This record gives sequence, C-alpha cells and structure tokens, in this order.
Amino acid sequence: MASPRPSRTALKIARFMLLIDAVPRFAGLLPVDAAAAVEGLLRASGAVRPRHIDMMRRPATFRMYRFIEGMLGRGQLLWFGVRKRWMADSVESAIAAGATQLLVVGAGFDPLAALVARRHPHVTCVEIDAPATAEPKRAGLQAAGLARDNLHVRAADLASRELADILREAPWRPDARSVVVAEGLLMYLDAAGVARFFAAVHATTGPGSRLACSLMDGDADDNPHIGALDWPIRLALRLVGEPLRWGVAPAKLPAFAAGAGYRVLDRPDAAALRDRLLAPLGLRDEPLLPYEHLALLERA
Repeated sequence: MASPRPSRTALKIARFMLLIDAVPRFAGLLPVDAAAAVEGLLRASGAVRPRHIDMMRRPATFRMYRFIEGMLGRGQLLWFGVRKRWMADSVESAIAAGATQLLVVGAGFDPLAALVARRHPHVTCVEIDAPATAEPKRAGLQAAGLARDNLHVRAADLASRELADILREAPWRPDARSVVVAEGLLMYLDAAGVARFFAAVHATTGPGSRLACSLMDGDADDNPHIGALDWPIRLALRLVGEPLRWGVAPAKLPAFAAGAGYRVLDRPDAAALRDRLLAPLGLRDEPLLPYEHLALLERA
C-alpha cells in the first residue's frame, strides 16, 4: 500500500542539501541556486516544519552530524553533494548535446527540473513521483514561485502504472532526444522492475537520449550491498518501509547497459569525482564515502 506521507528518503536528502549549504567550506559544491530553491520548496509545501528547516542551518546540527558520521564513516554528507552536482552537470551536458526534454523519475523535493526549466525555457521538463510526494511538491513549486510553463509534475506510482501511459498525460515526445534522471531510485526496485524501467525509458525517448543514474553496488546475484554501512542503512530503510532491492557491480554495468540498449558514456570513480568536483573547491582531501556508483548512459 502506498504511503500517505511524502517519502522519508526524499525529505532526508532535501534536508541534507540545506546542511551542506550551511557549511562554508562546501560552498560552490551544490548546483547554483539549488539550496535556496529546495528551502523555498520545503517551506512553501509545508512538508517540513519551519523550525526543522531552520535547524539544518545551525552549526550545532552540523557538529552533531559530524559526530554521528564519525562513528559510521566520514564523507557521507559530502557524497550527497557530489551526487547532486554530478547529476546537474550531466543534465546540462545532455542539453548542450541537443536534448530538448528532461524527465526526473522519483524527483522527491529536488529542485533540478525546476532550475533547468528556468534556465532553458525551450526544454520540456517532467517530474514523476508517488502522489504523497508529488502533490506537496507541486503545491510548493507554485507557492515558491518556481512553477514554469515548461515544468510538469506528474503524481503517479510506477509500481501500478506504465511510464509510457504517464508521459502521454504530459507534453512529452517519445521521439525527441531527451535526458532522464534516476537518482536514488533503481536500488528500490526489484530486478524485474529495473528491467521494465530501462525498457520503458528506451521506448519513450529518441535516438541519442541519455540516462543519468545512481546505482548501488551488487553481489553476483545483483543483491544490493553498501560495504561497511550495509547493515545499518539497510535496516533503517527497511524500518521506514523503503527497503533496498537491487544493485549491480560496476564491472558488470557495461554488459547490463548493452543488454538494455545503452552504452556507458561516463562512469566516474571516487578519484575522478575528486578531480572534477572537489579539487577546484579545495576539497580534494576531504573525506568522501560513496555508497553508490554513478553512470551516464546513452541509447546505443
């Protein structure tokens, strides 16, 4: 049964963006205007109480998080910032290469589509998420002044509806070059659901389209594995009703992508992400703890 409340994971990631933005040495890591936009969304939607939003910007909150992170492994918070920045950069590179549509699946309270819609009025931007998350998100976009004519939020559960059917309700062209974002999504689907997702994305996007995704590492049977943080994270997610179900080892990704009709354009490891995103900010030696790997795929 679908939850009547917004995804806890989506709200957690949104609050983490505010926490990252409150750390002076992390300045410049998040996409431009992302922290201000997500704060506006949270306040306008009512999904998070104002005092809880204010708390994320207090130095004491960061000190508490650093204490907890010190016990579980430093670098988790920074990873969320790196992931957000890489996703945004991948979308911009796809638009520069000719993409005229953006689809964000499982968008949560991320402002990516809203910011792209504002910067690129010619790009059709569509978000899809479960109704309990998408409805307050839509209200928040409107109240925060982030709504745009080229931004469309669709409230739908992909577990019960086909992606093609949902997109038919939006001004979406299945033959157009597009960029699709699946951030923090695929690990919550089972193997059959992942296969259906890739097939649906392939069928609803044109030649040259790209898919930017985050992927959990997996064992020989594609069961997800998070390394040292495996059991506490898996237990916490299961307790809130969002268990991890699927993963794929980085070495297996090219073959998996080829089987789904894609080729790998970019698969940065931690060293590459440090060079690209952290070194220019003077953060090359900052602890970074990726518990996913990132991939930019293109229709073969």
